Amino acid sequence: MSRFIDLTGQRFGMLTVLCRSEKDASGVCWRCRCDCGKEIDVFAGNLRRGHTVSCGCRRVLPYIGKRFGSLTVIEKTEETVRHGGARSPLWKCRCDCGNTTLVRLDSLTSGNIRSCGCMENEGKVQKMRRAAGYVGGTQTSKLLRILEYNRTAADGDMIGVTYDRRSRKWRASLRFQGINRRFGSFDSPEEAARVRREAEQKWFVGFLESFQ
Repeated sequence: MSRFIDLTGQRFGMLTVLCRSEKDASGVCWRCRCDCGKEIDVFAGNLRRGHTVSCGCRRVLPYIGKRFGSLTVIEKTEETVRHGGARSPLWKCRCDCGNTTLVRLDSLTSGNIRSCGCMENEGKVQKMRRAAGYVGGTQTSKLLRILEYNRTAADGDMIGVTYDRRSRKWRASLRFQGINRRFGSFDSPEEAARVRREAEQKWFVGFLESFQ
């Protein structure tokens, strides 16, 4: 039988031995406190041979604060997910958009996951916008529909030409890229329509021609 060696008070890497562990039925096991504050039970042989030198945080620390795409690693969690035939720990990360998410470490280091999902969603939105004819944040197909409608509409029925019953005047306006532009009040729909058509040439047609 090998001679018992009391390791109480000794340091092994980041571990300080506190006392004999109650979990040493299959071998001499010691309760140790890591420099990070966590306590674990370690077999004496693993301590003396240098196989265990921390509670595991030594492997964790290099990743804390590291960026992978839009994700910054915050901490390793106790949560796990089944991966293959084993369970992998999940790491808590903060995305540049402000959300937090749990990710496997290998998914981060391989580049398979680079955001909380917002980048993927943004990509889907961009594809949908392109399919709908968006250019420079403006839906060109909508501009073309308005231009086509106003080309044949009666002056008083044009989009952007309205009648104000209180003032008994006709008004001309145009909305483009989220901004409402009003061009005044007129005595007749013909005058309002003329101003509206000039505005369309400047804002709508000018915009469309710039992307041809």
